[in-house]
Amino acid sequence: MNDSIRPGLVACAFVALSLPAFADGPELFPEASLRLQGARYAPVDTDLHWDTWIGAGAGLVRVDQTTLYFRADVETIAGNTRRAFDAAQANYHLEPGIRVDLGRDREVGLFFHHVSRHQIDTGKTAAVDWNILGLRGSASLPGLPIRLTASLGRAVQQSLVGYQWEIVGRIEADALRRPWGAVYFTTIGRGVTTETSPAFPRDGFFDFLLEGGVRWARAERTAQLFVAYEHRNDVLVLEPGYKDRALFGFRLGLRSSTPAPSP
Repeated sequence: MNDSIRPGLVACAFVALSLPAFADGPELFPEASLRLQGARYAPVDTDLHWDTWIGAGAGLVRVDQTTLYFRADVETIAGNTRRAFDAAQANYHLEPGIRVDLGRDREVGLFFHHVSRHQIDTGKTAAVDWNILGLRGSASLPGLPIRLTASLGRAVQQSLVGYQWEIVGRIEADALRRPWGAVYFTTIGRGVTTETSPAFPRDGFFDFLLEGGVRWARAERTAQLFVAYEHRNDVLVLEPGYKDRALFGFRLGLRSSTPAPSP
């Protein structure tokens, strides 16, 4: 097993084994989800024309309101330097975790998030990856179509980038709801403290994303068209720096789940 992933798996296993015995028996695979996303950057840059995501997640076991889950996503960034559609980066995201449903559309959980970044078809001279162990909570505002999510995590391992603490906040709001779906807005902020180094001489940074779009929903399936503006640091794998750009894209989702028992 990869030494950089082992601490998070040990932490999640410890919490799972420490859960008290509940009256109801465990439920295996209570939920599953799929996501497919593609977006075009504007303006484009060398090897930075398209941003795509594909991923899946599943609840592995649920006991009462507590769920042990796992999710995996791959982000591929492409340009047209050598071919019309030429993958330049592949960034792998793996996350095991445990979350507890607190009722009234609120939940809190412990997560371990692993990111590994790779250049494609080019030589990479150093490992670039990090592991964040943290806490995440989310809740809907009573009577309003707004959901808030926040997380705080510590890098328990990092290579090259110098990440230390990470705090992420997300606000999702439906401006207009109709039987076919909704017009929505999302904003995400991410602050990271860092250890300065000759390769990455900085003390920290802040990323943000503003997104608006239309979401169509049919039972467990969703489709979205969106426009977004992002300020994103560490866009290149081996160099510090940021880019400000717009994205025009689509997102498809599928989620299957059984409701958790009422607390």
